[in-house]
This record gives sequence, structure tokens and C-alpha cells, in this order.
Amino acid sequence: MTVHSQRSTLIVVAAIIAAGIVAGFLLGGRDTAAASGEIVAPTTSAAASAVAPVRSTQTTNAQVTAAAGPLADAEIARLGEAAMSGPAASRLAAIEQLSQAPREQALPLLKRVLLNGDPATDRPAALQGLRELALAQGDGDQRIRDAVREVIYHGEDQKLASDAQETLDVIAESEMR
Repeated sequence: MTVHSQRSTLIVVAAIIAAGIVAGFLLGGRDTAAASGEIVAPTTSAAASAVAPVRSTQTTNAQVTAAAGPLADAEIARLGEAAMSGPAASRLAAIEQLSQAPREQALPLLKRVLLNGDPATDRPAALQGLRELALAQGDGDQRIRDAVREVIYHGEDQKLASDAQETLDVIAESEMR
């Protein structure tokens, strides 16, 4: 091999390694508890409430949306950050608050937690939050159901995928009423 071809090969290999490092930081830095080696055990009540069925109320979508006025951007940003980092209890509290926020503000944040949150605690809670959101405020444009379908398509966790399918069925049934 000539010096020129060796140098070219080294440059290509270095570029591939650098791209891998950047991708690792961007994609792998989502779960701070897992990255730090911290073990987060779900509490019994959090695990039970994450899959507990939700009963719909007789309140109309317009009444719920009016009662849950838009939150300030700073509050939404705080809830979004709290739902993805910190102790499990504070993440679950933020997810619960998001499930009661106006749909347009809460949906992107709950979807992010559903796809990227801690599998043992955050994802089931986000699924429950999306279910509550759809039952309380409706899902006429099917954006909540689309978010829930992504869990099924990824298929990483069979239990969560099964719960997601049940959630889809409940939301579809509530939309038919």
C-alpha cells in the first residue's frame, strides 16, 4: 500500500468512528438513569396505576379543553424535562400532570416519554396518560392513536405492546360514541 492510500483509509475510518460517537451521544443519552448505572425500581402503586382501566366521564371535549386552559411555555418545558429525568416519582408526577394538560401541548411530550422513557415505569405511565388524554379530550385526528401504534410497531416490549393495543381499542370505542 502506498502512503497516500493508507492515509485515505485512516481518514475514512476516523470519520466513521467520529460519526458513531456523535450518534451515540445523540441517541444514547436519553435515559440518564440507565447511563449512570442507577437502578430504578417501580413502585407497586405506579405499576398498578399504569395499567389500570380508565372510565370515561360524561364531560364533553369542549368543557375539558376550556377547563384545562393552555399552560405557559415555561411550564410545559418544565413538565417535559421532569417527565424524562430525575427520580421515578417526579417523572411519574410530571407524566400525570401532562395527561391532564391541553391535548395539543401534552401530546408531543407524552409521545416522547412513551417511546424513550424508562421501560419499567415511564412508558406504561405515558401510555396511561395518552389513554386518559384521548378519553377526556378526544382523538378525532388520531394523533394519539398514531403515537400508541408506534409502540406496537417497535415491538420491544410485548407487555407494553399488548397494553398499547388495548388502549387503541378503548380509544377507538370511545370515539364511536
